Amino acid sequence: MNALIELFWFKYSQLQYAVKVADEHLIGILDRELDPILRAVYDQRATSVEDARLQFHFLIDILRAESGDTSSVLRHSKLLQSLIDRYFAAAGVADLAGLDLDRRARLPSKGLADEGLLNEAILDCLTDRIAVITPDYRYLYTNPANASHLESRPMDLIGRHIVEFIGLQRFEQRVKAYLDRCFGGEVVDYTFAKNVDARTVVVRCRLTPCLSSNGKLIGAILVIQEHADRRRAIAA
Repeated sequence: MNALIELFWFKYSQLQYAVKVADEHLIGILDRELDPILRAVYDQRATSVEDARLQFHFLIDILRAESGDTSSVLRHSKLLQSLIDRYFAAAGVADLAGLDLDRRARLPSKGLADEGLLNEAILDCLTDRIAVITPDYRYLYTNPANASHLESRPMDLIGRHIVEFIGLQRFEQRVKAYLDRCFGGEVVDYTFAKNVDARTVVVRCRLTPCLSSNGKLIGAILVIQEHADRRRAIAA
């Protein structure tokens, strides 16, 4: 259930971005993706108090996030009421005896990873090129700096295979092996040189495993920094 809730909030953050940039096509796609995830979380019948708490807190968080949308509030209020009926009205008050109702549930984060590791609002402002690559080598997130370098918008890259941007040869000969090491739990740091407008540029790439709040591997956080080759500058 944690994974579904985290996926919902990630897609929800993408939807907010799409609304902000008025991308009607993307809004439609994300709307269609969010509803089945919401339904999947709601349809799961909790087998523990912890799972039930997750469902209740999830719907309450949605109500807060959508407080300005009357139709959405009405819809999610009905879901919340039916959840209450499922676990309380049908079971009876006697089934609540002995439960620690004041204990706070260990809730999933509303994002892809623990707070501080992958804060999209912060990453979007950085000048370094930053992306999150899934274990099947697709973009899960990219900040504007990286998207601009690839002559795309951030949302246009989501779900696309990195081979489209770096080529099959480079992917097979170098990048794939580094990503696989990162997916295996290793922090990978490597550099290479490239020519840009008759200048040699040194590119540093750092790959860090990206984990969800429950410790599940989501992908690799890629940070790319480019610098002029100082050795050549000194020699000149």
